[in-house]
Amino acid sequence: MKSSHWKHIFGLIGMLTFGLFAGRAGDGPQLPEDVFPELRQILADAAEQSPRMMSRKLELLIADGDLVQAKAALYPSVGGSYSLSKANDKRVGILGTLPSDKTYYSFSITQPLFHWGAIRNTVQIGEIRRLIADENYGEAHRLFLQEIRSAYLTLILNKISLKNSTYNRKLAEDALVVAEDRLQKKVIAEGAIFQTRMNADQALLNQETADWYFKVAKQDFATLTGQAELSDGQIPDRIPGLIGSSQAVAQILSGFLAKDQVDTAMAKIYRQQIEIDELSYKIQRTRLRPKLNFVAGITQDQISYTSDISAKYALQSQYFGLSVSWSIFDGFATRGAISSALARKRLSERNYSIYSENLAHDAQKAAKSVDLALRQLVISERLLDNAGNFLSYVKEDFKRGQTSEAEINSAQANFNNLESGTNASRRDYLLRVSEFMSLTNEDGVAVR
Repeated sequence: MKSSHWKHIFGLIGMLTFGLFAGRAGDGPQLPEDVFPELRQILADAAEQSPRMMSRKLELLIADGDLVQAKAALYPSVGGSYSLSKANDKRVGILGTLPSDKTYYSFSITQPLFHWGAIRNTVQIGEIRRLIADENYGEAHRLFLQEIRSAYLTLILNKISLKNSTYNRKLAEDALVVAEDRLQKKVIAEGAIFQTRMNADQALLNQETADWYFKVAKQDFATLTGQAELSDGQIPDRIPGLIGSSQAVAQILSGFLAKDQVDTAMAKIYRQQIEIDELSYKIQRTRLRPKLNFVAGITQDQISYTSDISAKYALQSQYFGLSVSWSIFDGFATRGAISSALARKRLSERNYSIYSENLAHDAQKAAKSVDLALRQLVISERLLDNAGNFLSYVKEDFKRGQTSEAEINSAQANFNNLESGTNASRRDYLLRVSEFMSLTNEDGVAVR
């Protein structure tokens, strides 16, 4: 190869390396939806249409109902009863039995007044559980976005694999046609064509397999997102060259580790669970204390004897006042409940501490994963650029009659393989970046 070609190649490599590591001033790391804007709409629509997220939204409705039930203890309870019956009564001094109509009714209102904060704490627990449901939805949405991103990028690789396998199949079939012609002309022996036939069979199988995987991937993606299946034209042919952001990742990691309290969905859930356990502990401590309620109501008892209309009495009572209930001894059940509540509180605190420590390590590992993926991407880009220049060089030689078509095909096949590998490196880098951004709560697409 001429020296001018090598200078051109090394110049491109230098520019590529600078672009990958320098990044864009003021911009964060690239996410898949930054590279493919159409993916952003897919992510937004999937949050509303996918069966998985619809199920998660039903869980939010369940949490709403639970919160209403928790707040019910703040309001007065109203109830009553009514009873009408016929009876045969036997009275002293009167022979036989007397039929009678008996009417009873009662109506009452009870309003809790003082329960040592137990009711207020119960309501607060319900409110926190509703917040936890929101955070659970947010965490599920975060993981769901990652799954869609990965599936979308895999679709692109499947399309590339199908294109390459189709090209390789054509080369194998063309080689077989030439070999069969040479065999027919007795230029080669029967045994010499065996490997060529096997190569053609294998290339056909590879192409059919790639086609099958591509179709299945499109169907699975439609099921995952709850949307119509993408057409081949809607799926990009390649993942374009990327801009690395090592400095931006390092800055995000440094800021994340410097925080006294992280704000990820799971961190909030752990802290909220500690609040619940603290309130539950306070509730259990009041179980054996007297409870004060306001009560008001009206009742009536009435009996009417049919044999003597004057022999009738009715008692109607209207009342209001204060009611005290006091469970004095419950067989040490309260003592056990207090002990369990305290242990659960301490366990939640320990779980949160472990999670916080692990989260810092996970963020560091995710950042390192981004760095390794970026380094691999640089190598892949260099190899692809070199293969592309070599392919152009071979094509120029072919035009001048200095090389054969077989060499062009070989150079093209090598370029296709390296292009597929480079796209895989680009996908891996994008996924590592999105995982890091999502883990550190810097994912701008994830919404609650």
